[in-house]
Amino acid sequence: MNRHRNHLLGALTTVLLGSQLLAQIPDKPPPWWGVQDNVTVSLFWNFSGPAPLVPLQVAVPPWYSPAVTQGVITGPLVIIPALNGHTDVLGLVGNGTAQSASLDLTVDNDPHLNWVKIFWFQFDEFQGANGSVIEAIEQDLLQYDRSSVTIQSVPIGQGWNRVTVSAQLIPQPDDEGVDWTFTENALGNAAIDNLFVNSKCVKIDDSDQDADGAMGEPEAGFPLDLNAATGNSNCVAAAVTEGPAPGFARTYWISSLNAFALHEVFRLDETGISLGSTPLPFTSATAPIGATDLAVERTYSTTGAIVNQRVYALVDARTSAAAGIVLSAIDTGGGLTPAFNVTISAPFPAGFPPAPHRFGLAFNPAGAQGAGTFWLSGQFGQAYEFRRLPSGGAFVGVHVRTITNLPLEVVGAGYDEALGNLYWFSSNAVATPSGPVQVNGYEWSGYDLEPTGARFFGNLNLPSPIGPRGGVASGLEVYRRDNGDFRALCVVRVAQPVARSLLYELKGPFRWGASLASTCGMRGLPFEGSNNFQVTLSGVPSAAFAALYAGFSPRTPPINLAGFGLDETNVLVDFHMNSTLQLPTAQGEFAFTLPLPGPGSGFSYVPLFFQWVVFDPTAPHGVTMSKAGKTLIY
Repeated sequence: MNRHRNHLLGALTTVLLGSQLLAQIPDKPPPWWGVQDNVTVSLFWNFSGPAPLVPLQVAVPPWYSPAVTQGVITGPLVIIPALNGHTDVLGLVGNGTAQSASLDLTVDNDPHLNWVKIFWFQFDEFQGANGSVIEAIEQDLLQYDRSSVTIQSVPIGQGWNRVTVSAQLIPQPDDEGVDWTFTENALGNAAIDNLFVNSKCVKIDDSDQDADGAMGEPEAGFPLDLNAATGNSNCVAAAVTEGPAPGFARTYWISSLNAFALHEVFRLDETGISLGSTPLPFTSATAPIGATDLAVERTYSTTGAIVNQRVYALVDARTSAAAGIVLSAIDTGGGLTPAFNVTISAPFPAGFPPAPHRFGLAFNPAGAQGAGTFWLSGQFGQAYEFRRLPSGGAFVGVHVRTITNLPLEVVGAGYDEALGNLYWFSSNAVATPSGPVQVNGYEWSGYDLEPTGARFFGNLNLPSPIGPRGGVASGLEVYRRDNGDFRALCVVRVAQPVARSLLYELKGPFRWGASLASTCGMRGLPFEGSNNFQVTLSGVPSAAFAALYAGFSPRTPPINLAGFGLDETNVLVDFHMNSTLQLPTAQGEFAFTLPLPGPGSGFSYVPLFFQWVVFDPTAPHGVTMSKAGKTLIY
């Protein structure tokens, strides 16, 4: 078929950042939607106005070329003025005979060698009684593999569905492409409306692409005894900075409470040797519980190198004359930089905890379209997001959103800016087959602010003859090392041989590897003797069956099945056990309850790897495999 390149989606000539465009927000978007930086593209089409097929730019980088972002239309696609409650939609009008049309959209990209492209798009779809709309990410197998392509379709009324597609392209393609195929066999219509397209380049290490480190696996060289390192027995939180090149040495920042003098933030080298401390302008009289958590703000060059870092210490000083919560800024040399402080004052959002309260702190640099937001997690099951705004030569925090379904007693928080996930660390006692545990980690999606199901636990192998196994959670920070490795930095308190605070790092994340269909998830407790541990699969709406495979080792190297006609499909796990064929629990969703050996069976701290075989008629030859998951058996 000859395709005529119609520039109906035309060249973009103006960056429109007015309030009308910024109000166009997709449903449950990526956390970086609308961010103006060097690695993110956010575009919107509503097919309205004098140039209905020209995309409206929400935010594009300096390298962006309007001439590259364009479309090819084949067949009788037109703008339909009104269709079942929507106005000005791009569609195919039924005329009583079978007909088809297509739209091929290309979006400009600036590839970074060995980085990963997170590609996300959403649109409203109308298929009528005899029509269909099928979307597909264009394949260029000479350039990249796809990983964890996830599709969700949700009815929104009057015959319309909202379709959301997420993918990781490894390595990045030169440009992203999406094809839509419209068909109609009678007098109905097939159409799309409200198209949002977002892409972001991220630096993700092999820990996300291979099986080096199951989620929750302790990093070698830890724990560090914070009592010995700081001379203070009341250390409650930690953060980490890294650099500069070539060594990229890590500096650990430790919040230390003082009952008689100023509270402090210590700096330690990688071995736990003190490099100095920063006295905070607060005492037990003005801030009774001191700096309860730390977070780091990082800025990057166009190549992804860190060019600046700033540590924030959260102090609830509402009981003092300051009458606010202060995020006290510290530069990498340990100097206070009050010009960057952020103060959160009354009026507080409904349900906000009274003073003094122990909050966790996480920083999202993409929050509020790149202005930066801070998440304050409370111990009553809520977390509050605040946007920083300049006010009178200072910065104040303005409430944006609230999460209301957190676990209780969350004492630490972190945010992974690479993949957009929030993490919480709770000291609430959770019953497990081996007894109560009070070092409980949870992963939340930054897209919909809901739990992903992935969980991790502190180092339960720490000697703890007194108190709960693994101690009690105190602080958390998650970060990416310069090479892209994901790490969760944890502070816990143990009671043996004396009460003290320990610092260690855990590996992750849960999801790993590159393969075509969606990704693994998890629910329940991955403990010896657990009867509620499930491995899940979602985002494959056309799949009729799936089977879970699990093993105690990864397949190294992965086996690519392209030679069998299964393009972009990789075997990632050594198969030691498998489920029977599973029916979907809902459209596109599967779950299998995996029985685990009983307590004392010797499987504690053994890593377990998962991958699904998916039987999907839309996949090559009707079968493919998912991205994999990895966790410890505790």
